[in-house]
Amino acid sequence: SRIRPWLLLEGTSVSSGGASAWAPAVDLLNGYFDLTPADYRGRSAEKVLGKVLLLDEALKPILPALLALLDLPVEDAWQALDPPQRRRRTLDGTKALLVRESQRQPLAVVLEDLHWLDGETQALLDSLVESLPTCRMLLLVNYRPDYRHSWGSRAHYTQLRIDPLEPAGAAELLAVLLGDAPDLRELRQRLFEASAGNPLFLEESV
Repeated sequence: SRIRPWLLLEGTSVSSGGASAWAPAVDLLNGYFDLTPADYRGRSAEKVLGKVLLLDEALKPILPALLALLDLPVEDAWQALDPPQRRRRTLDGTKALLVRESQRQPLAVVLEDLHWLDGETQALLDSLVESLPTCRMLLLVNYRPDYRHSWGSRAHYTQLRIDPLEPAGAAELLAVLLGDAPDLRELRQRLFEASAGNPLFLEESV
């Protein structure tokens, strides 16, 4: 989607069944290439090839990594690579695509729930953080306090802590989310207690 003049790409980690390798990165790429469940595999591959080559023909070498990551048909030479080589090329190729796109237009990348992030996407995220000072890219992430990262000392990193809401603030948020019907009073109270006033958890619970 687009926040003019920005291109917005989003990815989310999920807790169910453990962290799936590259899943948030695949979310980002599905959005970038406008891939939908209705697209057959050949059509999806055409979208990827066309958009990458239109962006920059110099990116042609990263196409096998992108196609493989999106579970699309890829040349046999890719399968012949050993796993560490495929991992490195996938990491470098995804980063190269995003960095190159940010040179064409400002890019906002949103990654949610980093506390559930898989190791592969974490490596991509760390690599993108390294590149931010030289890119037109805004990286927005959220995570729980137990998530650990190494960006705290970076000049281009800013943390906004979201503290628990007081009862009055929680009531105002719940009124927006649920309405203020009297018969929902008990439900609103239970939601507030269960979330301990955390606004993100409160919204998820609703």
